[in-house]
Amino acid sequence: MTVENEYSKVKVNNEMDFCSVTDQNVKTILEKAFMKARVSYFLRWDKPGFFAKVFKGESQSIVFCINSAQIETAEEVIKELADVESAVKMIRTKSNNKTGF
Repeated sequence: MTVENEYSKVKVNNEMDFCSVTDQNVKTILEKAFMKARVSYFLRWDKPGFFAKVFKGESQSIVFCINSAQIETAEEVIKELADVESAVKMIRTKSNNKTGF
């Protein structure tokens, strides 16, 4: 007899890099909007390399990683935030996080 629980059918490793921001205020606005819309996310901080920082003036970016099943909801959230939409860089690629889990 095998017993199957509700988690045995859950798809894993379906995170995607959805968008990135460099402004802390935009990050906070986006976080609040995602929480209100019940979009599950986690943040990853990407630090630029030495040459990108010195010669291109790039700063640290914050990547919002979401579950790929929630992409439509997340896109609607971004559209509703017209005042900060220009500060959000859309990525929409499969996440390659290697967390060891």
